[in-house]
Amino acid sequence: MSPREPIETVLLDAGGVLIMPAAEAVITILRAAGVRADVGVIDRAHYAATAANDASPPRDRLLYLRAFARACGVQDERVERVAAELSTAIDGPTWTRELRGAAKSLRALSSLPVVLGVVSNSVGVVAAQLRQAGICQVGPGAGTPVALVIDSALVGIAKPDPGIFHLALRELDARPGRTVYVGDTARIDVDGALAAGIRPLHLDPHLDCPDPPGRHEHLRSLGDLAAWVHAHGR
Repeated sequence: MSPREPIETVLLDAGGVLIMPAAEAVITILRAAGVRADVGVIDRAHYAATAANDASPPRDRLLYLRAFARACGVQDERVERVAAELSTAIDGPTWTRELRGAAKSLRALSSLPVVLGVVSNSVGVVAAQLRQAGICQVGPGAGTPVALVIDSALVGIAKPDPGIFHLALRELDARPGRTVYVGDTARIDVDGALAAGIRPLHLDPHLDCPDPPGRHEHLRSLGDLAAWVHAHGR
């Protein structure tokens, strides 16, 4: 795969890239633990916790929840209890809130000569979540039309298994060397895309990635994606 090949297909993760957990339950749990939290705090905590998981593979949900609680400012003696309470609040079906600017960013991408799709590790409901949030959908709707939405629970393959990416490439008749995948995890998204021969683009707003500089490309904001794709386009 040559990094100079022009980009024709853009695949995106859902959680942490397009949608985030509904904030109300998370904020309530944190406030009960003595932490003043808002959407900005919990979104920042997500990326910090994701990086902590990336630094200590394999993927461990409890490690993520503990790191999330700590990143929000929960005191050490309360971390275990808060992590247990957060398990339900940050469960798959709760990822219904648009990541700020996601819908606008996809609309900008749709003006470019690229095919768009979503490939997500989810619980069988990600297409409905994205549609309800007004971000994107296959066919007509309030969000940006995309060519496909692949949910790991429905196809029986999950990232970082390259098979889920191969499925997307086959359905779109896309070439891996001319495809970019935007995800928020190094071990799941970046490693999976690389294994499939796809160019990874790590959405890393706070430069939390634990990998050595230069191992893969990073994107600070989804709002920068259209310009990046344009620069690497046909």
